[in-house]
Amino acid sequence: MQLSLNSNFSSTLKTTAWALPVAIALPILVHLAPPYNGFPMGAYLLPMFYMPIVALIAYRLPVALLLAILAPPLNFLISGNPHWGLMAMLTLELVIFTLLAYVFLLQRIIKWIAAPLAFLGAKTISSALLIFIPLIEANPVQFFSTSLNNATIGILILLAINIVCLKYLPNQEIRDKV
Repeated sequence: MQLSLNSNFSSTLKTTAWALPVAIALPILVHLAPPYNGFPMGAYLLPMFYMPIVALIAYRLPVALLLAILAPPLNFLISGNPHWGLMAMLTLELVIFTLLAYVFLLQRIIKWIAAPLAFLGAKTISSALLIFIPLIEANPVQFFSTSLNNATIGILILLAINIVCLKYLPNQEIRDKV
């Protein structure tokens, strides 16, 4: 009996296989820079969010979700950063970010700002969840405000990535929906 993979599943795995090392390496490279004001550069530049939005626009939701789910734990195993609570929080934020960005990308008017909106939504949801599931020791309101304050440059980078990818890497699935 021969097992054949669905071409979409096979394509998803192949795409994830080359994109995942990039999604892991980029944050490691950013974190080689010294901390600024006591925060790692990743908190400012948001490199973990780049590949999921690129994959979402250039490929499909399953590729982006796999990157969002796998990149933080694998990054943690390789580099030891961030600690497990932040890794769990970051994974949750990336999954929420990816799902929200997908919904926003399907909307004609706001698709150009989908990544920043999705980041704000993911950060809002993860901060609110800290009330019920304290993955890290932080006041939810302070965590939210500090994260947004630090991430201003990263949010602008996400906006630029969003616009460039929509302009030059249009996804058939997204084009068909709008």
